[in-house]
Amino acid sequence: MRVTRTATRLLVAALCCALAFVAVNARASKSTQTQTVERVVHVAPFRAGESRYVYVPFDVPRGASRVHVSYEYPREGGANTLDLGVFDARFGGTDADSRGFRGWSGGRRAEFFISRDEATPGYLAGELPAGRWRVVLGLYRVAPSGVDVKIKITVETEEAGRRASKPSRATSHGRVAAGLKPRWFAGDMHMHTVHSDGDWTVRGLVAAARAAGLDFIFVTDHNTASHHAEVEEANDGPRQPLVMRGEEITTYGGHTNAWGLPPGGWVDFRVRPGDDARMREVVARAHRLGALISVNHPFALCGGCDWSYREALKEFDAVEVWNGEWDATDESALKMWDGLLRRGLRPTAVASSDTHREQNPVGRPTTRVAAVGLTQATLLDSIRRGRVYLTAEAGRPLVSFEAWARGGVGDARSLPGDEMRLAAPGTLLFFVGVRDTPPGATASLVTQAGVSRTVPFDSGPNAVPTKIEVECERDGYYRLEVRDKSGAMLALTNPIYVKVGARR
Repeated sequence: MRVTRTATRLLVAALCCALAFVAVNARASKSTQTQTVERVVHVAPFRAGESRYVYVPFDVPRGASRVHVSYEYPREGGANTLDLGVFDARFGGTDADSRGFRGWSGGRRAEFFISRDEATPGYLAGELPAGRWRVVLGLYRVAPSGVDVKIKITVETEEAGRRASKPSRATSHGRVAAGLKPRWFAGDMHMHTVHSDGDWTVRGLVAAARAAGLDFIFVTDHNTASHHAEVEEANDGPRQPLVMRGEEITTYGGHTNAWGLPPGGWVDFRVRPGDDARMREVVARAHRLGALISVNHPFALCGGCDWSYREALKEFDAVEVWNGEWDATDESALKMWDGLLRRGLRPTAVASSDTHREQNPVGRPTTRVAAVGLTQATLLDSIRRGRVYLTAEAGRPLVSFEAWARGGVGDARSLPGDEMRLAAPGTLLFFVGVRDTPPGATASLVTQAGVSRTVPFDSGPNAVPTKIEVECERDGYYRLEVRDKSGAMLALTNPIYVKVGARR
């Protein structure tokens, strides 16, 4: 076979390009350097009033392209449990400084890495500023004798030019329904992925929520914002459910949820148990970011879940009174919330699955929100106003609970969260509809004095709401509970509030 002069030139050129490519890559590989440091840190037991966080410094040189951290310690018998996170060179080294936060994995992972374009779930990719970084150890549980922690830190550096990190995109904000009449949207307020201690991916949660018939979800991974980018991507797909950013701010004295954070928005979780002043700062930080904040499962049977910030309760927008399958801890949360209502406070009751994996079904229970459109802004506004009721599942039972004052002006009925103003004591008319309940279910009208009366209802598909009259003589509130024959909650509304003797 003859080879032309032109073909020969092309072949030589291709060989030169290939050799140049190999040479460039060889030079690039030679420019990468790895430094490894191992340290053993003795962690003493924490005492009341002291910080629950230990900061272990390490240096990151200029040109760093990857940081890898691992830790190990004796775990036998559960005597020691230490959480893991990291701050970069912008951090000043104290609990009061929140600059430079780069991620948190709690006790879920024994190692993590951060590079410019990638990071372990729970951690934030991006430029790696030179200077003193700090591994942070959270002292969940420490044996009386203390514990030795072995920390291994590997930093890779390269002389090649730095690449820019991928920019963040704005999240889709949903859509507004035609007209101004509100409709009820079903959602799950509390969910976890691989970015903290869950097994779900964000897209897996979205698919499960869609299958459950939910209109919206908040992804609330523990103490991190690393899931935000995936939340944004999830909203590029099918229109429902609307996926929104949140964070479960997980302290050793109770957990809270922030809903509606901006991209990358993060709320510091390093609050000592019982430190009400610092917890008020957490609430203020969430509000400055445009988010609502709730108390989570205040009586849950897990270490650090029992709520210790009693004086800060009045600052919160909501209380999670129903977490997963209804049990005695939810009864306690319901009692706590009702106590706040009797004090004149108006936090919104919410429900959520707190799902971590498939065995913990999405949308059980569900928070239903009356809003004029499926957008983050309208949903948050309605949640703040208490236009919410809770159900055991996304699709059932269906509840309507409205009120009207006899002799009042106009025909408008009040919904949960609304305030009715009466010039003088008078008669209130309540319209109660409950559908799709199991045999033996009961509905009760509840006031600040307790259960006022049992409300008869027809749960059939064509049932007409029951009308009941109540004589109202003073300020108060009225809400509805629907329970099964064993006493477990099936549905729960937020109150309709009444002011008597006030100007209209």
